[in-house]
Amino acid sequence: MQIAKNIAVAALLVTTALSGAASAQEESYRFVMVSHIGSNDANMGWLTESLKTFEEKYPNVKTEYISTNNYSVQEHVRLLEQAISTNPDGIAVPIVDSDAFEGPLRRAIEAGIPVVAFNIPDSRPEGERIPYLTYVGGDEYLTGLHLGQYALEQANAGTIPMPTGVVCASHDAAHQGLKARCAGMKAALEGTGAKFEELFIGAEPSAARNTLQSFMQANSDINYIFTVAGWSSPWAWGVANDMGLKPDVDNEGVTVLTVDEAPVSIEGIRAGHLLAANSQGFWLQGYAPMEWLYWNKTLGYEPKSDILTGPVIINADNADKWAELVRSVFGDEEYDNQNTW
Repeated sequence: MQIAKNIAVAALLVTTALSGAASAQEESYRFVMVSHIGSNDANMGWLTESLKTFEEKYPNVKTEYISTNNYSVQEHVRLLEQAISTNPDGIAVPIVDSDAFEGPLRRAIEAGIPVVAFNIPDSRPEGERIPYLTYVGGDEYLTGLHLGQYALEQANAGTIPMPTGVVCASHDAAHQGLKARCAGMKAALEGTGAKFEELFIGAEPSAARNTLQSFMQANSDINYIFTVAGWSSPWAWGVANDMGLKPDVDNEGVTVLTVDEAPVSIEGIRAGHLLAANSQGFWLQGYAPMEWLYWNKTLGYEPKSDILTGPVIINADNADKWAELVRSVFGDEEYDNQNTW
C-alpha cells in the first residue's frame, strides 16, 4: 500500500514538473481586433466581453480592441495600418470596404500575420477576396432575407399588412454590409408586387428624419420601413408617427423592422413599435476569431469554410429573454442609456 502511495506521489510530482516546464515554455501571443464598432455602439460590449472570456481561457494571450467613435473607412484603414505596424500575432477585422482594406491586409498576410475577418466578409468571389483564414459572423444578406421572410409570414397570418412598398433606410451608402442587408430584404419581397427603394438618410438625427419624411411624403405606397441600424429605428418610427401613418405593430399603417440585439431594438419590439430585429451572434464574433488565430499559431489549423453566427430573429415572442441576456452583458445603467425610445 505504501509502495502504491509513493508511486502515486512520484507520478504527481513528475506531472507537476512537466506541466511547469510546459508553462514556462508556453509562448505568449498578442491578437488585435481592429473594429468599426466604437464605444457609442452597444454591440461593442459583446465583443469586449468575449475577449475577456478568451483571455481567461488563454492567459498567455493578450487581446487588444481598437476602434473609433468617429467612424469613416479612412479612419478605419489608418487604425488597421497602425495595428499592423506593431507586428501583432494575429488580426481580426471587418472588411467594411474590400478595396480600401485589401492593400494593408495583403501586406500583413504576406508578412506572416494571420487575419480573420469578422462581422463583415470580403463579399467578392473566393478567388478574388483578401486571403484571410476565415470569416466569422453573420450573413448580412441573410439578415435582410430572413427578416423579410419573417415579415411576410406575419403578413400572411394577418398580424401586419401585406407590403405595398418597402424602403431600406441606410446611414452609410458605402458600407457593404448595409447594402447586403437591403439586398436580402429586396430578395425576400420579390414576387409580392411591392416596390423596393434604398434611401441614404445619414447618421445625423435631424437630417435623417427630414430625408425620410420627404421620401415618405413623395411615396405614399411605402408601408414597410427597414432601418439597417437599430439606433435609427426610433427616428423612422417617429417620422411615421408624426405623419399619422400608425407605425405600431398591428394590421394597419406602416410596419418598422430593424436589426441587432441592441437595447433600442429589443425595447422597440417589447413596446410594440418594431416588428422584429435580429441577432448575428456578436459574442461569438469576438471570441471565435481569437480561437482560430490561436489554433493557427499553435497547431497550424486553418478552417475550410466561413463560420456563420447568425441571423437569429428577435420578435415579440423572445424579446423578454433577449432583454434579460443583454442586460446581463451591459448592466442596467448602460442598457437603459442605450434605449432611446
